[in-house]
Amino acid sequence: MIPLHDRAGSKTKCEPAHFPRRKTAPRAGAEKAAPLRDRAGFMIKIEPAHVAGQARTFAEKALARAAGAADARAGEILEARPDRILSHDNTAAIAQIFHKELGARKVHDPSRLVIVLDHASPPPTTKHAQNHAEARAFAREQGVRDFFDIGRGICHQVVGEEALLLPGQVILGADSHTTHHGWMGAFGAGIGRSEAAALWAAGKLWLRVPQSVHITLRGNLRPGVTSKDLCLAVIGELGAGGGLYLSVEFDGPGLRSLSIDSRMVIPNMMAEFGVKNAFLAPDDAVFDYLASRPSGRARREDCVSLALTADPGAEYLAEYEIDLAAIGPLVAAPHGVDRRRTLAEAAGRPIDMAFVGTCTNGRLEDLRAAAKTVSGKKVHAGTRFLVIPASAEIYRAAVQEGVIATLLDAGAMIGVPGCGPCMGNHLGIPAAGEVVLSTANRNFKGRMGQPDAEIYLGSPALVALGALLGRIPTAEEFGVDSPESASGFLQLLRGTDLRAGRGEKNTSPGKPAGKPSPYNADGSAWVYGDNVNTDQLFPGKYTYTLRTPGEIAAHALEDLDPDFVPSSKPGDVVFAGRNMGCGSSREQAVTCLKGRGVRAVVAESFARIFYRNAINQGLPAIVCPEAVAAARKGDPVKVDLARGEVILPKGVFPYPPFPPNVRALLEAGGLIAHLKAGGKSTPG
Repeated sequence: MIPLHDRAGSKTKCEPAHFPRRKTAPRAGAEKAAPLRDRAGFMIKIEPAHVAGQARTFAEKALARAAGAADARAGEILEARPDRILSHDNTAAIAQIFHKELGARKVHDPSRLVIVLDHASPPPTTKHAQNHAEARAFAREQGVRDFFDIGRGICHQVVGEEALLLPGQVILGADSHTTHHGWMGAFGAGIGRSEAAALWAAGKLWLRVPQSVHITLRGNLRPGVTSKDLCLAVIGELGAGGGLYLSVEFDGPGLRSLSIDSRMVIPNMMAEFGVKNAFLAPDDAVFDYLASRPSGRARREDCVSLALTADPGAEYLAEYEIDLAAIGPLVAAPHGVDRRRTLAEAAGRPIDMAFVGTCTNGRLEDLRAAAKTVSGKKVHAGTRFLVIPASAEIYRAAVQEGVIATLLDAGAMIGVPGCGPCMGNHLGIPAAGEVVLSTANRNFKGRMGQPDAEIYLGSPALVALGALLGRIPTAEEFGVDSPESASGFLQLLRGTDLRAGRGEKNTSPGKPAGKPSPYNADGSAWVYGDNVNTDQLFPGKYTYTLRTPGEIAAHALEDLDPDFVPSSKPGDVVFAGRNMGCGSSREQAVTCLKGRGVRAVVAESFARIFYRNAINQGLPAIVCPEAVAAARKGDPVKVDLARGEVILPKGVFPYPPFPPNVRALLEAGGLIAHLKAGGKSTPG
């Protein structure tokens, strides 16, 4: 299998590099060459290699173990064998790639697969029902023991409740929120559909060991303030792309003060920070939870023995400290998770629907908080209140405690355990012009299926109070002081402050503009901004109902640029700013562009899964901020993959060319086509 880069691949004996190692001496004339950048788009400085002892971060330890290696360092490429491979409603589409495109028959190790039908549960249309039927058939055919049908709950919640994963283990899932499993001290990362199919076939996948950031939590959250507010504070402070390609480790006495339910929120939300994985150092509370699960799969002694933690003195890109007591109640305003607002800034916005649920905040603690808020009261006459437990286990406990009765008495609707309307393909979709206050993890434009709706994010109690008032409450109504500024809770102890970016941005214009050499343009430029997300590229509501390339391509950029489909032509190039392709792991965000004939995507930086999906689909993903700054909509543009150049009217903008192995994959048309054509499992 071709090893693909999460960020820039460093040269090792097993992987030709897309970029030279940082310790490589500059070649003659380097001042005229393209600036070196990693996949996140940040400058790579030429400097001596750091010399350190044997201290390792969690990510280095976890991926070394998964690869059967004695040691690993950030930047190395490893062939990892995950302990679990997760999929959900996308199982049918992955199976199609596995059987029809890859030509495989049997899964390498079905005991490692976990399949949970949760995204459209129960199916709202005949197409969704067919999708589920095919997933069930695949699970039976392959002997997948850990298959959970509709109604059991959201995949990430179910994995924990069933103790299918233990601390220190690795799970790769065809879902961007696979980071969730860091709550127990596991390594969880999202992958695309094609990678999942290849992983089913081979059992291994090449991964780059990420750099790490350490965050120490101190103090306690104030009453009424939750780990959801903590996450909104961090993402708002450091930006939606601040954690691109990183492993983020949380530890400290403040972490121990949080319940298991509260801890699960943190690594789940860190997917919106752009991280590869997020890790919470496990303790007795985690070990006891897993060992007490009714499934009986986890022994406490195994949890303890498998657990990994970072060594003292491990090398971090940055180390921060957070004062939990300095955080107040927050909301994220449309249409970005990093658009944090205090209640003083957001209060009074009328809401049409309040939604408590999802893999972020659909646990028993969340339902209890919502029920306590609405107890003895009635939902506002102009507001709908939807509550969906994250699992059947939670639903049952909430019924037994009287939580569900309290919510029903207040006028709430209770949905079947699952994802609900979070990604816009299930029951609870807002209408055009409506405003939603939600406990979900994303508020992108069109995220809940309607691009003309607005989504605010907040904690369960805040959402429940909004349902009673019909608007976002004030801090006084909520009963929690809201600081005038949302900053001041985060202190950099050492390292590179992510608020300033991880490197100096180079704005050199390439070759002088004015009279660039004549060239034959392949197409025209389509230019967009920062944080273009997968819901804008391909709406989630179509994820499980459209399959053919033509159907998918017909909805490319539907919620971002309605002119793209009727006006784009083969050979066109899409330009974007930072964090291009953030959000979901859905591969259609790339497939739709390729189906429209897009020649390449050029960006300042890419979201990790989108980048991998692009390369796997044979679509060049090029980091070249200088070209992005120079491009204007409609410009004639040519991309020369052999020379590593983006050619625009303003000049010729070089970038480090793709290495031969990645070029071979791109020229083959993607990972699956390359493997079918006999591509080597290790680079030549």
